[in-house]
Amino acid sequence: MKLWFGAPALVASIIFLAFAHTNAQPSAAIPSEDDFRKMEQAWLDAASVPDLPALQKMFSDDFMGTSFGGGVLSKSDVVPPEASANHLPKSTLKDSTVRIFGDTAVLMGHVEMAVPQKPEDIRMTTVFQKHGDDWQVIAVHMSKAQ
Repeated sequence: MKLWFGAPALVASIIFLAFAHTNAQPSAAIPSEDDFRKMEQAWLDAASVPDLPALQKMFSDDFMGTSFGGGVLSKSDVVPPEASANHLPKSTLKDSTVRIFGDTAVLMGHVEMAVPQKPEDIRMTTVFQKHGDDWQVIAVHMSKAQ
């Protein structure tokens, strides 16, 4: 007799779980390697203008990095409080490699900077991390290519 009461409850539970599974929202897809390359190029493009609202969104508040002088950079160093003449020249991401580790991605690549007198090549390592629904730059290392 107890089996009669347990069986409908079990069937109802299975139907409920199956229905809930088919109506579940798909998890947010992790961007592809090419998506991270596009994010990197978007940063380079925004830095050359400079597009401060775009840069503000791209960089995490706890960003840190190093550049050619060797000092540690913060977000305020790469996203100035107001537009100024001090910004990156137009730059293009060239050869790059991307590795994705869950909610963190690392891009290493060659960047060609269009400096009017003499184009410069730099090596860049950028670390992205998922913050909420967006991916932000949390760390960068830049060095002159040899």
